[in-house]
Amino acid sequence: MKKNQIKLMVAGMLVLAFMAGCGSNDNNADAELNSIISIDMEDAELNAGERESQANIEDEQESQTNIEDEQIEENGQSQSVETTDDIEKELAAYRAEREKGTSSLGNYTMVQLPNEENYNYNVGDGSSYTSRFDSRELNEAFKVADDYIKGTLNLDGDVWACIDPRMTAIYEDEDKGVANGYDADNIFLCEYNDNGNWQYLILVREKKGSDWKVLHHGSSYKTE
Repeated sequence: MKKNQIKLMVAGMLVLAFMAGCGSNDNNADAELNSIISIDMEDAELNAGERESQANIEDEQESQTNIEDEQIEENGQSQSVETTDDIEKELAAYRAEREKGTSSLGNYTMVQLPNEENYNYNVGDGSSYTSRFDSRELNEAFKVADDYIKGTLNLDGDVWACIDPRMTAIYEDEDKGVANGYDADNIFLCEYNDNGNWQYLILVREKKGSDWKVLHHGSSYKTE
């Protein structure tokens, strides 16, 4: 009987020891798990902080880029206005000198053209486009232009070869605006004074030898 009691006591002690061991292991496992979770949370918080910091840096860079783009655009617009003003001054000076060089001889008006080398922005030099046409073609084009400003626009003034480089650019421009579909040899430009405001005529023809017609009058050949 005592032996059995002793065996039972020993068995009970082993069970208790086993349970105590398991409890210890469970506690260790929980501690390790808690430690892993804590590290993961720290890493997550750190990554979130890094992402937020990176996002702030990118926002600042984008903001700076936008500011620089706006400054470049403003500078470009300012320079464009200044260039336009300068060209207008050169055009006015050229036209004034050209007017002084005119003289009448019977039914003809003689014109002594200014020296384009005295002007900037190719003002005056652009009129070299007239060399594309022979004298007969030029006379026909100017006659059509003169009839248009006097008969259609009801203006009393002279028609001149165009000296504005922004207009004569049409001859080299792939996009010929209102004259799209016509090649350079079938386009002719004139300029005229509309009560102090210089405007331009664009004449076109279907081919060499065809009649000229006025396609457009205004301040530009570009379409909006």
